[in-house]
Amino acid sequence: MKTNDLIALLASDTLQPQKPVPQQLLRKLALGAVVCGVLLLALFGVNPRMGEMATHPAFATKMLWLAALMGFSLYGLFRLARPGLGAGHTLSGIGLALLAMLSLGLVQVLQTESGARNAQWMGDSWQVCSVSIAALSLPVLGALLWALRQLAPTRPVFAGAVAGVLAGSLAASIYSMHCPETSLTFFAVWYVLGMALSTGLGALLGSRCLRW
Repeated sequence: MKTNDLIALLASDTLQPQKPVPQQLLRKLALGAVVCGVLLLALFGVNPRMGEMATHPAFATKMLWLAALMGFSLYGLFRLARPGLGAGHTLSGIGLALLAMLSLGLVQVLQTESGARNAQWMGDSWQVCSVSIAALSLPVLGALLWALRQLAPTRPVFAGAVAGVLAGSLAASIYSMHCPETSLTFFAVWYVLGMALSTGLGALLGSRCLRW
């Protein structure tokens, strides 16, 4: 290809209308969420006591916590997907949300008699909780990285990690439709571990998939 032809091709490409960053990310996020929900139904199913559990204060607290994590991480991705923008208050928001649940879990376990503390943080499903959340986050994380590859993140590791937080917290909220646990201490340990796995994977994949 001649140089003039290449310049003309690049110029015409830049003139093509691009979808707004939020729209691109939200579309891929919705796609990942649908796949995540289908996987939940196929692999785990909805807890038959879901109606009763939804009225439990711990369930409402957990969902508000996960909504905060999703909100801060989505805000961060909106910024990190654009070149030249920092993460804003993403880290402080995610950190405060995590600290809040860790504090609630610690208070709960300290208020529990010593003989019953293991049940508070181990529950009945500690063996599968974190791995299940991490597994359910994979389609969401893949969809977000797909969207970011079409955008312009200049901090690939950080953007991948924030995508992992968003994928993990969304997967955790969907997994909650199956999870039988009602202990804040359990959420502070095993839910956080599952989201940490997703975050680490997002950082690793971001360094490879989003590198310019």
